[in-house]
This record gives sequence, structure tokens and C-alpha cells, in this order.
Amino acid sequence: MRISQDIYLVGSGKLGFDWTHEADCNCYLIHTGAGALLIDSGTGLSVDQICRNISDCGFGLHEISHIMLTHLHADHSGGAAELKRRTGAKVAVLAEGAAILEAGDGAEIDLPQAVTAGFYPEDYRWNPCSVELPLHHGDTLLIGDYTFKVMHTPGHSSYDTCFYMEGKRRAPVLISGDTVMYGGRISMLNTHDFRLDRLAASMEQLAELQPEILLPGHGQPALSRAAEHVLKAHHIFSSLGIPQNIA
Repeated sequence: MRISQDIYLVGSGKLGFDWTHEADCNCYLIHTGAGALLIDSGTGLSVDQICRNISDCGFGLHEISHIMLTHLHADHSGGAAELKRRTGAKVAVLAEGAAILEAGDGAEIDLPQAVTAGFYPEDYRWNPCSVELPLHHGDTLLIGDYTFKVMHTPGHSSYDTCFYMEGKRRAPVLISGDTVMYGGRISMLNTHDFRLDRLAASMEQLAELQPEILLPGHGQPALSRAAEHVLKAHHIFSSLGIPQNIA
């Protein structure tokens, strides 16, 4: 599903467009001018459909050069290992979380609790995945026609990462994962590393940007005036409030 000149939605669960597995996050394909990359991988329970969607958008799996993960929760990273196997892409994730993904250490992402709560099937397994590109706050990746600024934005979890995408022929894009969603919403979870104060500080950091497009991990994207959604969440935090939760 094409949503912008070079951006496609290829996966989305019940908190989005209810297209692939119900627990999937929004998965985006970005045509970089030198192939394509994936933002997040879903749970891994609908990899076949995501691959078909990539094909339907006119791309071969061999054209996927990178799989960039916004954080480690299984709805965003569970498909990384299998999609990497099928595409040969390099996996990029925040360096602090790379060892957890490579070990498939589900306890570090509160996976047993999420399975018990019914977010995933009882037999769900989070597959380990090697990481070729450990990322650090402030890194800039040049991929094709675009640059991607890496921003560590903890709060929803310890390893949340946003990517600020810029290019000469397009308006700036904020790939926000679960840090901020359409309407200034956030995602609050009763997990060991959720921190509201850190999320407020991350929102202050994002409020300095001027994105035109917002690609959140769940819910609808904003194809214009994206900064307004970030500023709304920042204003609520700054007024000692708590933004609305997506769930």
C-alpha cells in the first residue's frame, strides 16, 4: 500500500490497519533510490504475507538492503530473523539492545508476561537475530538518496529509537516507532523498563524537529503537519499531564 512518493505500508495489525497478524506493528518499506529498506518486521507470524505485500508494491526481496528496528518488543522485531534470511538485508538496531536480540532473550523484553496477557500465542517464540549495524544516538546513515538520523528516545522501553529521514527531493519524515503516535498519543505499558519521565524527555527532544510526515509504530501515519502531533504530546507533558494512551 503506497502512502507517499517512496513509502509503502507492508504490514499492520489491529492497532493499525488490521492487515497482517493482529499483533503486528506498522511495517514500512522505503524506496531509497538504491533499493529499499524495511522499518520494523512485525511479530514474525505473518512474514509470508509481508513478503507478498512487498512484491505487490513492485519490489523483489533481494532489493531490501536494511531492516531497521525502532525497538525490541516482539511486535516490532519478531520477524527480523526470517526476513533477514529471505532478503539478505543488514539488521540495524540500537547498540545497547543488540546483544538481547542476538540472544533472543525474551525476558529482557517482558515477553513471558506479554504471552500470558494474550498479546501473542502461547507457543510464540522470539527468534534470535544477528545484528550487522549497531546504532548509536547521533549516528547518521546514508542509504541511497536519504539520510537517517538516529535518535535514542527511551521511555516506552529502554531501547526505543526514532529515525529522522531527510532527502533533497522530499519533506522530512519522522519514523517514530512507539515513542509518539498520531494525535500525540503514546503507548504506556506495565513493563519493567517503561519510564514516563524518560518518555517526556524524549518528546522534548523530538519537539525540536520539523517533520512533515510521521510514520508511527501503530495507528495511522500523518502525511502532512506531522510536527503538530509531536508538539501536542510535548505540550501535555510540559503541562504536567499524560498524553492519551493508544490502547
